[in-house]
Amino acid sequence: MSPTPTTLLGLLLCLGPTIQARQGYLPRPSISAEPGSVIPWGTSVTFVCQGPPEVEVFLLEKDGKPDSLPDVKNSSGIETEARFPISSVKTDTAGRYNCIYFIGNANSEPREFLELVVTGGPSDISPSPTEAGFQTAPTLQNYKVGNCVHLGLACVVLLMLLVILAEAWHSQCRSQRGPTGWRQDGTSQRD
Repeated sequence: MSPTPTTLLGLLLCLGPTIQARQGYLPRPSISAEPGSVIPWGTSVTFVCQGPPEVEVFLLEKDGKPDSLPDVKNSSGIETEARFPISSVKTDTAGRYNCIYFIGNANSEPREFLELVVTGGPSDISPSPTEAGFQTAPTLQNYKVGNCVHLGLACVVLLMLLVILAEAWHSQCRSQRGPTGWRQDGTSQRD
């Protein structure tokens, strides 16, 4: 039995993201800071990086260079986030942070920077949130919304494929019966 175009389309839709990941086209991770991106001097902050379940290692960068925090390895294969805690922020903790993750030998593009601002303390030389280039990070809710959109689109495609399959089955049954009221040999059924 040869594959039909419908079968090939379904297979392509299911395997497309996996094929892209294997070719090095990895989606960008998201980054956020808890409790926020403006932190008082001496308090704690946790950077949260999120990516797909296949991630093997997350890396946090500060100002475009690897941060001194250790990389987080994903041993379970089901986690989609890594947490990088800093127990006591100082003035030099302020800066632009981003996440990168690795799947095999391929690495993701870095996410847009998250600007961490440290307030108070011995000196107030940290960057201000009003400076150009300041961005707020997407929240976990935004990440879930994107997943819901993808799932919804997949359901719509699946429904379309089911409609096509039902129509093809109906057409095949109709062609085997012939026109309504007539047999295949051409005689009427009303004898």
